[in-house]
Amino acid sequence: MTDQEIDAVIAENQFHPNVVWRRIPGKGRGVFARRFLPEGTCVEWAAVSCSPASDLKTEEHRGCQALHHVFTWGDEPGREKAYAWGLLALYNHSATPDVEMSDGPVPDSMAAVALRDIEVGEELCFDYGYTWFDPR
Repeated sequence: MTDQEIDAVIAENQFHPNVVWRRIPGKGRGVFARRFLPEGTCVEWAAVSCSPASDLKTEEHRGCQALHHVFTWGDEPGREKAYAWGLLALYNHSATPDVEMSDGPVPDSMAAVALRDIEVGEELCFDYGYTWFDPR
């Protein structure tokens, strides 16, 4: 398949009213607004699967793809880490985020909430809370 054919298949098979994921050349994947999202909008929410922090290896995150999609969830023993489902694991980092992650509307869920008005086509990013990449 060509890149254009791949992008067309991706676009044709997404049904969330607020967000769509796309490939970003040189960056990987990202999540983008499908429509105008006013500040405070629950952009997306999805289930999370919790696990104990001890299940994760202490290795550097770049050496383990699974660690790229794990969030710190809380302090409750056995539930310190969580994997977010839906598109939540595909939101990229930004030091100037337009969404924040918070508890979802039901137990064991997470939500992306708009920090400001977001225009159609804008990439949705949140602050991972630490520096992942050397800014040089």
